[in-house]
Amino acid sequence: MRFLFLFLLSAALPVAAELRVEILEAKHSGWANYRFPALQGDSLAVRRINTYLHAMELEGLPGRFERSPFERIWPEDGGITGTNSLDYRIDTEQPGFLSLTISREYTNAYTSMHHVTYLFDLASGQPIGLSQLLTSAGLQRLGKRLGQERRKRIEDYLAGTPVPGGYTDELVSLSPDDHDERSEEQRDMYRRCLPNRSKADLRYNRLQLDKQKLTLTGENCAPHVAQALDDLGEFANSVPYAELEAGLTPYGRCLLLEQRSDCRHPGDLKAGGVYWGKIGGRYPITLVVGTDRNSRPQSSSYFYDKYATRIELSRNDLRDGRLRLQEGGDTPATFDLYLQADGSLRGTWQQDGGRALPVELR
Repeated sequence: MRFLFLFLLSAALPVAAELRVEILEAKHSGWANYRFPALQGDSLAVRRINTYLHAMELEGLPGRFERSPFERIWPEDGGITGTNSLDYRIDTEQPGFLSLTISREYTNAYTSMHHVTYLFDLASGQPIGLSQLLTSAGLQRLGKRLGQERRKRIEDYLAGTPVPGGYTDELVSLSPDDHDERSEEQRDMYRRCLPNRSKADLRYNRLQLDKQKLTLTGENCAPHVAQALDDLGEFANSVPYAELEAGLTPYGRCLLLEQRSDCRHPGDLKAGGVYWGKIGGRYPITLVVGTDRNSRPQSSSYFYDKYATRIELSRNDLRDGRLRLQEGGDTPATFDLYLQADGSLRGTWQQDGGRALPVELR
């Protein structure tokens, strides 16, 4: 299989006066294209954003590769399993946050498209999650609202009332008079899907923010093998920020309604984050904490800065400011970390049967 490296660099593209994006670019086998954003700047926030994106999507650290930044994710020579193409778009850049979406085509047993939206606080560079923007009561009200909207869309479709389709601009409906095999399979699929969509579990929705509203996108009702039957596609619902006002946290109000650039990120690890420090006071590491509250669960990982090799971690527990992460392999190890008032992490790293080494990360 032939590899052609157009790698790096297009001209830097402006996102805002203070924030610029450089495109990392490569071509694989002469036809598969890879494009990825690299924010430009010397601030800690920019460094965090780049590190988080590289760890999650490229399985490495910025600038640490042998041939190409995409070498860990594209198919091996002569194979097809892996990421076949990668692209991105900047959705929104506001004074306090950046929203961007990464799209990838991936082949394993079959080929599918995946879209993941990343939201970053521009003051700290840490990721933003829905539970940091809304109070518990606000989340409950939003979940109930979206559940009702999604339930109505399915019920209207089944009743023959035209509703927006999932793949074109055309309206779609299922006539009650149609009883052919395909129509019956669609009825069965959507009726089985209805209770789940009515609950609208927001944890697994893709969150997008723009200037005036948020959009939550839930997965479609059809498994991959039945997508030809799926007229409705994904469930995307938008809500203006003004209608969420009563349920916003102070951070959410500052970021979305007041649109300020000095909002204080909660730093509670619910949306993950990036930290640097040392194990045992001697070994510099980069820790990237993922989150399961996303349309695609994100694994945690860490890197010894000297080697920049990704070591995957399972996120076992996050409770009351305590984070426990476990490393597998022949010599399993555990991070036991506690969130400090200043946003840093302190605790221990311990291999099975070994002594606990102190860890300090910021």
